[in-house]
Amino acid sequence: MLLIRFGASSAHGQANMICFNYLAENGAFEKTANGRYKVNVAQMEKAMNGLSALILKLQGNGDYAGVKKLYAEQGTIHADLQKDLDKLKAHNIPVDVVFEQGPKMLGLK
Repeated sequence: MLLIRFGASSAHGQANMICFNYLAENGAFEKTANGRYKVNVAQMEKAMNGLSALILKLQGNGDYAGVKKLYAEQGTIHADLQKDLDKLKAHNIPVDVVFEQGPKMLGLK
């Protein structure tokens, strides 16, 4: 959810939604019966490689129409995902988690 926390109103948000939707459609993760998301590690690698190939192909070919189509079809938050985001907000669940890590946290500095 961190990937999409800012929505799809900006170019960065739309790009994040393209990633989220592509990964979801290619089995990189799934929503379980209890409403949680589960990563499929084997499919994640394949989906990431597929997304990278798609982006590189669009860029390499200078396919502006293809990019425009990708943004229109995949750059939005679908209703099911919006419900999940609304649940997070309703329960005041933070979406900007900051992990403190490194040598200082281990008492090494």
